[in-house]
Amino acid sequence: MVNEDQVLTAANQPPRWPIIAGGGAYLLLVALGIALGGEIGQIALAGLNALPFAVLAVLAYLGGRSFNWAWIATILWLMLLVGGATLIAVGSAGAALFEISADTPTAPAPTGGEILQIGLILAGVLVAIGLGVLCMIAPIRRVLARMVPIDPESFVHTVALACVVTVGLICVVPLLVIGAPPLLAAIAQAGGDSSDALVTNRDSAGQLRDQVYSLIWTIPAAVLAVGYGVRRNLAAALQRLGFVRPTLRQVLAGVGIALLLAGAVQLIGAGIDWLWNSLGWATTDEEAFSELLAFALNPIGAIVIGVTAGLGEELAVRGVLQPRLGLIVSNLFFTSLHALQYNWDALLIVFLVGMVCGIVRNRTNTSTAAIVHGTYNFSLIMLSITLGT
Repeated sequence: MVNEDQVLTAANQPPRWPIIAGGGAYLLLVALGIALGGEIGQIALAGLNALPFAVLAVLAYLGGRSFNWAWIATILWLMLLVGGATLIAVGSAGAALFEISADTPTAPAPTGGEILQIGLILAGVLVAIGLGVLCMIAPIRRVLARMVPIDPESFVHTVALACVVTVGLICVVPLLVIGAPPLLAAIAQAGGDSSDALVTNRDSAGQLRDQVYSLIWTIPAAVLAVGYGVRRNLAAALQRLGFVRPTLRQVLAGVGIALLLAGAVQLIGAGIDWLWNSLGWATTDEEAFSELLAFALNPIGAIVIGVTAGLGEELAVRGVLQPRLGLIVSNLFFTSLHALQYNWDALLIVFLVGMVCGIVRNRTNTSTAAIVHGTYNFSLIMLSITLGT
């Protein structure tokens, strides 16, 4: 068994040029794939979900503890990531507010209230960026290190914390301002065909393939994100991720926990719905959400979503982030990533499910947490199919 903290020593540390060359080749391949378009373009686009964060981690690892060129490259790349998250947040909010769809290419002129909301979203993004910058100030990091298991002197940990805080808050800003998840609001306003517009007119089979493409990119991205080739060898990287072969007992326990969780969520969800309705708070638009997930509402879709979301999200959150940012911070980030498609009632469920997966990760490994997550997703989709027929 390889110790989680086993790292490459100075004596056997490989040269860094292959990692740098590999990063350049990745960017070239993505650009070439997008230029070619078609299915190759879709495969290339799927890499934009996870590998940019892996590039950020690799650059941070190359930076080490002393200021060098990689520090500058890391900060510039982080700025690009934050810019991308801002475009997604503002773009999805704009689609919801201005009723942009494939059927209405020329939306009505925005009202003063809509312009104000976009302004508030941009202001919220600036606040998120400001809080991320604060995380990069050494005295503040030392205070946070008392609550979060980071090394306040580590450049890698500093970048991870700043990225998670900034991107996570940016994802939540549109929901805070609009009062509804922007993707679902756009679907509800634009009509039944809007989900196709939001996914670049891919049919159901194409959207399922996109999920598989994303997972194919996510697995190596997660390995790179924990320092493979720069800080750790492959065995140590997999151990750090918790991406190991689960025992039969862990597999059975994971399936059992998932089924119990799926049943418990039905009861908890009913209680949350009652409370939200009693208080007059907005709930997640189930009809719009079903439209967004329509491509997966079949047995094959349930399997694909179970495997891809279960394994992909667990590797990224419970594998990469949780050992360094702790259970709560990593789970808050996990929850925030769903704020474009869920309202606060459903986000509370997401947080609770994430806590269960995080506890499983702490007690066992990421592989078992992925079994819990994947089986839970599969069960919910199959339940939705059964109740819908």
